Amino acid sequence: MALKRRSKISASFSMSSMTDIVFLLLIFFMITSTMVHPNAIKLLIPKQATKKVVIEKFINARVSSSGNIYVSNKRVSEAALESTLLKSFNSSDRTFIKLRTDKNAPTGEVAKVLDIAESNQIKVVLDIR
Repeated sequence: MALKRRSKISASFSMSSMTDIVFLLLIFFMITSTMVHPNAIKLLIPKQATKKVVIEKFINARVSSSGNIYVSNKRVSEAALESTLLKSFNSSDRTFIKLRTDKNAPTGEVAKVLDIAESNQIKVVLDIR
């Protein structure tokens, strides 16, 4: 008499639970990777300072749209620009040039004033109108 086995071992393997775990891990890593910004710009934001800046002396300089340079409302030539600016300042480190330019002013003329200020270690406040 031939006896048949009623319970035959199946050789198949169910992958459905494994794919669920893989998809859950994929979603987890996608969410956490968007929260991390390794290429973000690190800003050094200054803290609130209680000190007040005291400006001892500043000179008004202006570059017009036609390229003319004015120091204290007097037109100055390019050759006399540096000497005119340096006559007005002492050696204090709290000296400023308040440079006001027109939007259409030639950038070369503005750069000349900025170069003179940088070479003589004078700080510049730039106002473009």
